[in-house]
Amino acid sequence: VMKGEVFEKVGVNISTVHGKFSKQFRKNIPGAEKDGKFWASGISVVAHPKNPFVPAAHMNTRLISTSKSWFGGGGDITPMKPAPEMSKIFHNDLKNVCDKHNKEYYEKFKEWANNKDLILTAHHKDDQVETIFFRILRGTGLHGLKGIPEWRKDRYINYHRPLLGFSKKQLREYADANKLQWIEDESNKDISISRNFIRNNLIPKINEKWPNVEKSILHLSSEATKSNNILRSVAKEDLEKISSKKNYYDLNKYLALPSERADNLLYFLINYELDLEANSSYLREIKKSLSHSNNLDNIAFPLTDSKNRKLYKLRVLDGEICILSEGEFDALDSSYISNWDLSSRLEIPSGSLTTEKVNGKGIDVLYLDQKIHVKGRSGGERCRPFGRNKSQKLKKLFQEYEIPLWQRDRMPLIYIGGKLAAVGDLWVCDEFHAKQDSKGISIDWTDNLIN
Repeated sequence: VMKGEVFEKVGVNISTVHGKFSKQFRKNIPGAEKDGKFWASGISVVAHPKNPFVPAAHMNTRLISTSKSWFGGGGDITPMKPAPEMSKIFHNDLKNVCDKHNKEYYEKFKEWANNKDLILTAHHKDDQVETIFFRILRGTGLHGLKGIPEWRKDRYINYHRPLLGFSKKQLREYADANKLQWIEDESNKDISISRNFIRNNLIPKINEKWPNVEKSILHLSSEATKSNNILRSVAKEDLEKISSKKNYYDLNKYLALPSERADNLLYFLINYELDLEANSSYLREIKKSLSHSNNLDNIAFPLTDSKNRKLYKLRVLDGEICILSEGEFDALDSSYISNWDLSSRLEIPSGSLTTEKVNGKGIDVLYLDQKIHVKGRSGGERCRPFGRNKSQKLKKLFQEYEIPLWQRDRMPLIYIGGKLAAVGDLWVCDEFHAKQDSKGISIDWTDNLIN
């Protein structure tokens, strides 16, 4: 089905081939050493929905027989934007299917897909030309002009395209000379598909006027690869200038870069240095927010690891662009509670608390013999900071003191005898504050996001 109301493209294709492997190739195929005969049949399922928020889905299975036989295959979903929850559902469903047959299958198959696996695909020189031409028509940058890579690693699997240096004509001649059956997918003739129109109509027509067009496009691809490498080197130089520590980058230094270099840096930082995923339009949105946002605390762009689909977020904390993994930027859970003695260092999920004895400041030492707990915010808490004439909700105090939004729900609350005594190292509630001539305990709170 093509260009329907629900699916842009959906279908099931069955292909069966047989023949003889060349003498040079037989030794690489199990069971083909003696006569080189083979038979293979596979089923491919493709589903591309029109709705961009619904991921495309693919599945391929194949049975191969020589003097031995084996079966293999796989499936995937490909969302347009990062969708970690969808990925979890997909893998849970795959695991449930495997578990019905053998509860060890899922982990075993997952282990098989490690960094030693290699998948060969049959893309050739004509496919490369069509891909680059297609990208030019759709609008692409230097990265897209590089075309199909000969080697690519995706999560645990290495992909290799050994035939990119050969044209379809050369491969067809080889197949005929070695009596290999040549199979053409019937859908390749459907010129309502953009790639087929380029292959069957556009490139042949251009060839009539410019016979070397394919050579020129491949030259363009080669030059784009060189330019891309240069831009990557420039981005690395700029990255060294703005980096403060791992995954933290000085916002002002970034904004001081010329606009083009800032674009280049952001692209290579996210897609190459951190190996996350973000297309050009998404990067423009990020840069616009970094440059013009009136409230940097609200910036939180989701990013996905291209290898294991782990979720990250790009945020701005205390003047630094931060790339934080899922969980690092979470609030201190409202159900969190921990005992504390107000003397030893206390590590909690959002940071650490330390203390120092002082005169006339902090929490009065008289309260040390009471039960002391550290909790997360649940909402509605009130405190009367020392020196003020009335209590207020923490929300109002945070607003008044301009505490960043991201930090408010990470702030630990110190309770003594069931009453709120202090809010991190910001305020000690009046009832618990040390008298001017008394010993007190000063609290120091360190958020692990900025230290």
